[in-house]
Amino acid sequence: MFLTVHAVAGEVLAQSTTSPLTAFIIGFVSHFFVDALPHGDENIAEPKREKYIHLLVGLALVDLCLMLTVQGALIWAGIVPFTLAPFAAAFGAMLPDGLQAPFFILKNPPALLRWYKKNHDRFHNFLGIHLGIKWGLVFQTITLVLLIAALR
Repeated sequence: MFLTVHAVAGEVLAQSTTSPLTAFIIGFVSHFFVDALPHGDENIAEPKREKYIHLLVGLALVDLCLMLTVQGALIWAGIVPFTLAPFAAAFGAMLPDGLQAPFFILKNPPALLRWYKKNHDRFHNFLGIHLGIKWGLVFQTITLVLLIAALR
């Protein structure tokens, strides 16, 4: 899933708590369950080649801008409170993807990074359903709209 969807999913699941630590943990754990849903970008970075690194960085920057825009709109509309707990939930929900960045940047990532990437990918492929990027974007957009509705 893209960061925008992860952030809102983390906020939805953590909206019953005001504890930033609890919200962060809920957001972090939610990431892996949300990634188990078929969403079209399961294999977007394979194989690991330099040209894909540029694509990933570009996509991540666009997604980060979209996530910030959506978060700003949700706060502006009063749907998400401007407090630390929702921020912690959103950050926790996005962090597992950020933890993969060194794997893609380093030419020979250490064993721990290879282990993390392999296990993170297991969640992406948990159901064995691959939508392709076009249908994945449709699914992610629908998921985002439903999550925002759940926040209301």
